[in-house]
Amino acid sequence: MEFLNGQCEGEDIFFGEIVQLLSNFNWIYKSRNTDILADDILNCIPKSWIPIFQLNCLDNIQTAIKGDTKSSWPPDLSDLVTRCWRLSLWIDSSRKPEVTSKWKKVNPKKIHEVLNFAQLIGEKCAEKQIQHVVDIGAGLGYLDKELSDHWDLHVLGLERDAYRVLAASQRTSSDTKENTANRCRSTFKELAVKAENSLEDQIESVIGDWFDELKAQRESAPLLCMIGLHSCGDLSPVMMKLFINSRRFRTLLLVSCCYHRMEWKKDLPLADENLFPLSSSLKNASHIVPFHQQEGIQHLFRLAAQETPNRWMQQNTVNCQLQAQHTFYRSIIQLYAAIENIQLLKRQRRPVKTHNISDVFEEYVDQVIDGFGLEGDVAGHREKLVNIYRSNAHLLPALETLIVLQALFQPVAEALILVDRVVYLKENGLSATLRQIFDDRISPRCFVTIAEKLESP
Repeated sequence: MEFLNGQCEGEDIFFGEIVQLLSNFNWIYKSRNTDILADDILNCIPKSWIPIFQLNCLDNIQTAIKGDTKSSWPPDLSDLVTRCWRLSLWIDSSRKPEVTSKWKKVNPKKIHEVLNFAQLIGEKCAEKQIQHVVDIGAGLGYLDKELSDHWDLHVLGLERDAYRVLAASQRTSSDTKENTANRCRSTFKELAVKAENSLEDQIESVIGDWFDELKAQRESAPLLCMIGLHSCGDLSPVMMKLFINSRRFRTLLLVSCCYHRMEWKKDLPLADENLFPLSSSLKNASHIVPFHQQEGIQHLFRLAAQETPNRWMQQNTVNCQLQAQHTFYRSIIQLYAAIENIQLLKRQRRPVKTHNISDVFEEYVDQVIDGFGLEGDVAGHREKLVNIYRSNAHLLPALETLIVLQALFQPVAEALILVDRVVYLKENGLSATLRQIFDDRISPRCFVTIAEKLESP
């Protein structure tokens, strides 16, 4: 598997190693960070690791992110760092940013994504002699317009948000110089994404109508390329199943995101009805440490959806420390709620505004009492919260260590999800791989899944 940092002799070996790693250290991800004190997570961290991985120990953190270690580190920590690096996807950090002034009022991240993805799609379609592209989850249509204007492709953009469909259509129709009857163009239609079966039926129908509009010869069965940029949550595996089952599509190019929005039902035997794991190889590896019996799978998805270590390292150290302090304060509140059997009810989306967070816990408590609307004896709440804080304040350095460990595990979690999907596609007779397409410091979900059918549909 050429897309990994380390070399594994086959998918079964990879899945066996990664499942074992995640099982041995599931305390790193199994709880929400607000529950770290209530679940006693910080006491799981070996004491010898804590001074090495503090947020101000930048050299140590950068060394670990690169997969390197230092002779002064404890052997068990060095072993963990090496294993995390080996089981992560290889990322090229030397990519150079391109010019970002292509469109007005479009952020540099979106421009970076559109230009790079459009180039890959255009090259793949030219290689496979494909002239028609279906974009599921087209958004505002920037990618589709780039494909039609500069890569001479007919593009059908499908989107469930009616406002976005209208906006994308207006942008396309208003540019009369580049969109004429003699040129390829992008078309946008509303699509209700509700269930896998209805999705497949509706897409087949919409594509048929689209061909009629293009006056294409339906009997010639034009080859199609299916694309998705930031296909959220379960949409990515649903698109893969659609690609496998539909005879219309020849090539799939898919950038996944929002793994934390994947649905997961712990009590399903062998996760048969879940969209993770997909591959038989990972399901078999799960017999070693069954995923459906593990704690915190949903939190593993959330960890996979976080920033990559390279992007995380771009943050200011002071800001990281303040965020860690806020997380620690919030975990004190959660511990208090568990002890007192209090249900915390937010009076507003953020009970404590980020810009109002105080580095003095007593002041933070006053904001929390108001933000969560703690009823009854306010002075009593305050006194108990302060006492809990004082008895646990020594654990704050351990929280900083946990944050660093989570940063090291993020690429492992993402690799597990993406490699599972690639192997699933291969098990269904397709050619499939992963490729870095974006600079992860700009767009953290930087990998595209590429699949091609080995025989003509």
